[in-house]
Amino acid sequence: MILRLRSGQVLVVLLVFVAMATAVTGAAISMGIASLQSASNLSLGQSAYLLAESGLEKTLLQLLRNPDLAQNTLTTSAGIATIIVSGTDPKIIESVAQSGNFVRRIRVVAGYTNGILTIQSQHEY
Repeated sequence: MILRLRSGQVLVVLLVFVAMATAVTGAAISMGIASLQSASNLSLGQSAYLLAESGLEKTLLQLLRNPDLAQNTLTTSAGIATIIVSGTDPKIIESVAQSGNFVRRIRVVAGYTNGILTIQSQHEY
């Protein structure tokens, strides 16, 4: 059996296929954009965490030289870390870093006795 399409029917079938192709292409593009945004957010979050760690390490080194240190800052191209030291024994060191819209916080409890700085605990909150 041979089917013959009229000229108007061919146009309708063609429009349906074009609409389906456009929908599939649009969905693929939106998924690609979402994936790129997710990867960018992951990178910024990791940068903030590493910046908080770096500020913490810098402050621990400076605490060995000056046990009365109360505040410290670390500024890089990735962001800024603010470190606050409180307490006497144990010392509580809080490092807050911001990279883009992401903020990471790390708290360390360290004992300082006879020129020896001992880290008792460390956690991110």
